[in-house]
Amino acid sequence: MPTRTDVILCWLLFTAAMAALSWLLHTIVPPIMTSLQDAIGVGTLGILMLAGWLMFAFYVYPPLLRGWLARRRQSRIRQG
Repeated sequence: MPTRTDVILCWLLFTAAMAALSWLLHTIVPPIMTSLQDAIGVGTLGILMLAGWLMFAFYVYPPLLRGWLARRRQSRIRQG
């Protein structure tokens, strides 16, 4: 069983790791996005990203949602 000190140190380490990741992404991603927009056009990149999210929403998310709802229904039946 972790002690209170272990939990606090774990949260501090997690917070530091997330801060470092945030800094890294803010440093790397904007120049990449700018170069992509320069290469293929400003509106084209936005349209491609929107199309990607819509494909994700229509083809990937519903089966995941159905599976999650089925598991919830089964757990309620077992509890009842």
